[in-house]
Amino acid sequence: MKIPKQVNTHRVRNTTDKSFYIWIMVESAVIIAAAFLSFLFVEYAARSHWFAKSANDNILLHALGIIVPMSVILGALNHFLSRWTYRYVVLLVNGIGRIADGEFETQLDLRDAGPFLPVYVNFNKMATELKNMQTLRNDFINTFSHEFKTPITSINGFAALLIDTKVSDEEKEQYLKIIFDESAYLAKMADSAILLTKLNAQQIVPDREPFYLDEQLRLCVILLSNEWSRKKINVTGSLDSVVFFGNKELMDHLWINLLSNAIKFTPENGEISIRVSETRKKITVQISDTGIGMNEEEISHIFDQYYQGKMAFSGQGLGLGLSIAKRIVDLYNGIIDVQSVENVGSTFTVILPK
Repeated sequence: MKIPKQVNTHRVRNTTDKSFYIWIMVESAVIIAAAFLSFLFVEYAARSHWFAKSANDNILLHALGIIVPMSVILGALNHFLSRWTYRYVVLLVNGIGRIADGEFETQLDLRDAGPFLPVYVNFNKMATELKNMQTLRNDFINTFSHEFKTPITSINGFAALLIDTKVSDEEKEQYLKIIFDESAYLAKMADSAILLTKLNAQQIVPDREPFYLDEQLRLCVILLSNEWSRKKINVTGSLDSVVFFGNKELMDHLWINLLSNAIKFTPENGEISIRVSETRKKITVQISDTGIGMNEEEISHIFDQYYQGKMAFSGQGLGLGLSIAKRIVDLYNGIIDVQSVENVGSTFTVILPK
């Protein structure tokens, strides 16, 4: 099989630079030549009296003979203006070439932008976004592969023990439970990663409809009742009747993630309180707990993908729930904030515009 040659983008850029310069030269030369030939033709016609039947006709032809040299001047002016524009264009062309080579850190100097300032600004924005996407992709691959590797190794190890060794019924049940829990963890992580990827690709919220936000929160609390009742957590609420225009499924994800997070970090016999209020322009939801709290370092990273803080080595959580919550709030042009004190508790506040 014949292997196609890789395109040398630096060579392409050099060829493009030369072609653009040649085009400017040819354009200017054609304008000047056409104007000069027209001038010669008009002067010859005037001297030969081809069209002149009177003195007025000769005046008209000589007037044309004055206008045509002006075209020569304009052609020369066009040449120099094209040369002046060319130096801005070539910087842009070279920048695009570097982006094509994968150099996403490329930035054009706005001081050299001249009349192309809006184009240079948008180019820099594009390059920054591409760089961020590359960083996100690399982080996603590294972190996701690590998160997958641990449970897969665990499943493989305990499955091998069940196959290759004689184990008691008690050990067998224990190993099967570990395999079940780890496979459930994998499935949940895959679902969360797919959801977050889908949300990151969205720019608008689809399928909006009016619904009672306070009623939705009550149903989410009931849905998680097994988890908070197992830890004997006291859940209280002050929920004003609020109608919200949004996507019910997305909002379910938002509240489930925030409530699950509060339950996870609240010790036995702790408390979780939920408050819903509204004004003419916004809806505010606060979920507070008496959990372990966070320090400033943890707060600064709490919405980062795969960040788990104190739970990083506990095997609990995926580090995606709060990233999903923040992305959902961002899609509504809302605000999500957290106030936390170590060993006291945390309060997550969601503000949604009406």
